[in-house]
Amino acid sequence: MSLPLSKAQQALADYDEARADYVRFLSMDPPDYRAVNDAMVAMDEAHIRFKQAMGDFDAPTSLRPV
Repeated sequence: MSLPLSKAQQALADYDEARADYVRFLSMDPPDYRAVNDAMVAMDEAHIRFKQAMGDFDAPTSLRPV
């Protein structure tokens, strides 16, 4: 039972890291839009992994077109 929880915790940590990257790249002058997009995709992937780790096996395979 602790295995899914640790996967969920890792997904949340990855999400937080991608969100921090997203904010950092967006606040650059000028913003690095390619890096912003990559961070948004990483946030989506982490969100999906979190939902799957919590037992939602109907989670989408992607949230944003790459």
